[in-house]
Amino acid sequence: MTLTSSVAPAAPAFRGRVRGPGLSVGGAVGVFLLMGFVTGCSAMGGPVRTEAQFLEHVRDTQAAGEDTVRFLGSDPDSAFLGKSTDSASCVDDLGVDRDDTRRDQPSVSWAPDFQHGDAGYRAAVADLRTRWSEQGWKVTTKPVTDPVTDKATGLQEIHTTDDHGVALSLSPGRRTGEGLVVADGGCVRHDGYWDAYAWSRS
Repeated sequence: MTLTSSVAPAAPAFRGRVRGPGLSVGGAVGVFLLMGFVTGCSAMGGPVRTEAQFLEHVRDTQAAGEDTVRFLGSDPDSAFLGKSTDSASCVDDLGVDRDDTRRDQPSVSWAPDFQHGDAGYRAAVADLRTRWSEQGWKVTTKPVTDPVTDKATGLQEIHTTDDHGVALSLSPGRRTGEGLVVADGGCVRHDGYWDAYAWSRS
């Protein structure tokens, strides 16, 4: 009985010593996971560009769209629709960026007209597929469905991304024989202050 009483109390003490390091390791793992999560979130918008690099990217975005519209036979100024920087997915909700880092997504759109209605639109898609493929850019298409009936219209949207990372697309416009060209610069993290409101109205 004396041996039993002297050995029994040692077991809880041993378990306590084992549990302590286990909790420490678990806490360290939790810290590393949290650090990885924060790092991942801060990288979601890509590298932070200087103000000059970002402004150059904005110019590249608009120029890529204008070049596409000219290729389709329309004047960019007369076919111009508008500029936008609105994108909920580009907003930094987690606050992991530096205080002087901003996120913006420049996008410009045009509405070129095509002769011969839907036939002209199909020809434009075919011409863009050839031109973009010759540039070595990956080209994707997807069928267009009527928003009311959800039935296929027989037309396609066409998409690519150029060498500057600008996403270009052509889709049917609101009228027969009208297209919608969009040049989207993507979500960009950058230094400096950019007056997006003034840019959208320039």
